[in-house]
Amino acid sequence: MAAIERLVWLGSFWILLAAAWMAFCVWVDSDAPKILGDDVSWSLYFVLAGAAWFFLSYAYGLGLLPLFLLAFPASFLGYVAYRDRHAPSTRTILSERFARKMVFAAASKIGIERTVQKWFPERHGAPKDSRPEAAIVILKKDGSPVDGQGQGQGAQGLDRETSQAVKTAQEIFEKALEMRATDIHLEPKVGDELQVRCRIDGILQNILSFKGAAAKALVSAIKVCADMDIAERRRPQDGAFSVLNSGRKFDVRAASGPTSFGEKMALRLLDSDGGVVKGGLASLGMRKSMLKALQAIVQQPHGMLIVCGPTGSGKTTTLYVALSEIDVLSRNIVTIEDPIEYRLDNISQSAVNMAADLTFAKILRSVLRQDPDVILVGEIRDKETAEIAMQAALTGHFVFTTLHANDTATTVTRLLDIGIDTSLIQSAVTAVLAQRLVRVLCPKCKEPYPAPAEFRQKIGVPADKEVTIYKEKGCPACHGTGYKGRTGVHELLVFDTAIRELIVGHPSIEAIRQAARKAGMRTLQESGLAKVVAGVTSINEIVRVTK
Repeated sequence: MAAIERLVWLGSFWILLAAAWMAFCVWVDSDAPKILGDDVSWSLYFVLAGAAWFFLSYAYGLGLLPLFLLAFPASFLGYVAYRDRHAPSTRTILSERFARKMVFAAASKIGIERTVQKWFPERHGAPKDSRPEAAIVILKKDGSPVDGQGQGQGAQGLDRETSQAVKTAQEIFEKALEMRATDIHLEPKVGDELQVRCRIDGILQNILSFKGAAAKALVSAIKVCADMDIAERRRPQDGAFSVLNSGRKFDVRAASGPTSFGEKMALRLLDSDGGVVKGGLASLGMRKSMLKALQAIVQQPHGMLIVCGPTGSGKTTTLYVALSEIDVLSRNIVTIEDPIEYRLDNISQSAVNMAADLTFAKILRSVLRQDPDVILVGEIRDKETAEIAMQAALTGHFVFTTLHANDTATTVTRLLDIGIDTSLIQSAVTAVLAQRLVRVLCPKCKEPYPAPAEFRQKIGVPADKEVTIYKEKGCPACHGTGYKGRTGVHELLVFDTAIRELIVGHPSIEAIRQAARKAGMRTLQESGLAKVVAGVTSINEIVRVTK
């Protein structure tokens, strides 16, 4: 009889251990995709480790039980510590916030909540509703908050499902801002799945995924925040709202559109405090000689600076930074943008509105009657805008603008191709700045290694001389990418007499490039290789942005 009782107790104990392990595996399987994205190694590890332990226990008896009782909590703490490094502060487990939440939740279930509140006053314990306060506050365009808790003064009247989805959106924004994301993409996939990706340092990375009703509710919640029509899923929509993160405000531009699997959304995050434009031209990562030349150019009373590069290369930001070098109190500065990305003090900013037939050209004609000293034209898109801007540069104004072109030499031929007269180009344009954004190697984990012979040959180093450069590795500080932050790679073509004379004959791209090199211009690739030698970035990154 005693043997049977012992067998029952042991069987029950085994079942409890197996149930606890399985429950933990199920939790990890649901938690890891939300916090760690595509990293499935943890859930796979726990399943395999549990299966191996039960197999060994069956083979060798209970001698391994003490080892399991140590391994289980160690594995739990290891996973929790790892996931907390990647989770928003509102979803960490090893934190005072989570401990308070668990204490108050347990206290409310056993009826001693008031007693616990006496032990832990509100300023040291949980909020009145026993839920952690969201670190992110979402504000609609009119300034009213969209409350993920479904309450609060001025909050929107939301149903329970949408309110929970707003809370999820707050957590996504918190994680995105923590990872320095500039864009958030909500992309529908096969099987009623919604993939959340963030553009971090210019590269899209998978962050989270949702399925079923949760996916649809998240899209609807963001459309509510952006004042979009939640019932319209077949036509593109645009909207805007703001998020507050620890007192810092970010503007969010939202755009939605239909796809074959559902509705897709793209969210652009913009620092409304203008932090990105602080620091002047010196913060762009140029070498000293180029910086000095560019600072002299932007202080000239008239002329034109064209910044060129592909989409997402930081052209507009560079123009904003250039404006910050000018004394806004003594000069009248006007900008024409589509859309206005950053609000600047003491600068008049106008937005293009195609629906109202307010194009770059029409607004520019109007601006010229407002006695401007400096004009920023967001982009040259057609011959009319280019000609008006260049005429302004010849009549006592300094014009900043951008153009989609690969490099400085291509910019000149691009202007010729759209029909601009050579005499206008050679007289109006002062300089062309081409740029790319490259990721900066994480200072905590970058790895040194000897430069290959081909690289040493490109930078003009003898074959027998060793050069140490760096490559990416990945660590928690950079979220495993090996990079943290971005800097610029630049190419500056100053229009001197030789370049102006060359333009008259409609030169080829190569002819312009050779003349510029003869005058001392360093190409984009050469500027990039200099940053590789300095340990700022990697060869792979320079190849990626200059190919």
